[in-house]
Amino acid sequence: MHDPVRHQIASRIHDLLMHEMGEDVDINLMLGPPEYARAVLSLCRACGSAELGRLAEQFLMTQTPLPPLRAAAAISPALSTRR
Repeated sequence: MHDPVRHQIASRIHDLLMHEMGEDVDINLMLGPPEYARAVLSLCRACGSAELGRLAEQFLMTQTPLPPLRAAAAISPALSTRR
């Protein structure tokens, strides 16, 4: 299940891009792997709309943080033994 706040922001981005630029973005892809969302958010920032720029920043702020570096070391013991 997706975060309802992220879904709401993605829906608003979808609606505004459709209205202002005729661009149809996929809400479900925005909530999936980050590559698609990055492209959409880049479009939001570049289009000149203050509201879309603000929504892009809000969407980024709702992202799940990356795991700490030590978690990567636990996954790959070779990384933690290097000095």
